[in-house]
Amino acid sequence: MRTLYLIRANAAGTYLCDACGAPIPRGRSHFRHDPHPAARFYRGETSLHLCVACVLGADPAPPDKITGRIRVPAVQVMQPEHMEMRLEPIRIRVVGIAPALVRQLATDPGLVHRLSADEFEEFICDRLYAMGLEPKRVGGTTQKDGGVDVVFWPRAKGAFPFLGAAQIKHHRDPSVPEGPGNVRDFAGAIAGHPFSAGIFVTNTSFTPDARWFADRQGGMVRLRDYTDVRRWMLGEFDDEAEWREMPLSITLCPGVVVNIRE
Repeated sequence: MRTLYLIRANAAGTYLCDACGAPIPRGRSHFRHDPHPAARFYRGETSLHLCVACVLGADPAPPDKITGRIRVPAVQVMQPEHMEMRLEPIRIRVVGIAPALVRQLATDPGLVHRLSADEFEEFICDRLYAMGLEPKRVGGTTQKDGGVDVVFWPRAKGAFPFLGAAQIKHHRDPSVPEGPGNVRDFAGAIAGHPFSAGIFVTNTSFTPDARWFADRQGGMVRLRDYTDVRRWMLGEFDDEAEWREMPLSITLCPGVVVNIRE
């Protein structure tokens, strides 16, 4: 049985009562049910607006002292024909969540810390794909993966194909940085395989020691933090920041300097 969690508020617009169909003019006191964020995100559920007569006529329990919400079974408020219209049976469908995540995160980057580790990993795979790469997840987020979460390679065939590896670390707390330990373990993991490059991605930041270690890996380990992830949310993959591991020039021998980036 579905339960409604109603809060009394003034209507922000003109609505029709989802129970009886009566109009609720803007500014009039009414009751609103806001679905759980997961139901809104995955099933597309929207808020319900109910007139005062329908709710109070159902003899609801007193409001919660902390949240101020009224908890009432939907069958006590909504008429059968409206329940059939709005309370549809849950349809289970297996779909990729990455496109939806990209749209959500582009409007509110802070949501990246509220994702699960699995959702964050899928989001990064989507961004790698958008860069023209073919990502492949290695096992699950809780399974042993040898220090590598994702392997990737160019989708388009070219003269010099390469194989890359990614380690993806998600933190709920944005103030928790990644230290050198995990970065060092990742460097050791890719060293024993034919990878041409590796990226370590986190939704927070890296400590100075972690960056110091990565800088001494000759570009084999590239660190990408929350700032980079925010750029990826917006599809900004050719920003100057993506070139920061590429030197401006290299000295092949005394007197022989090759300019890489003019």
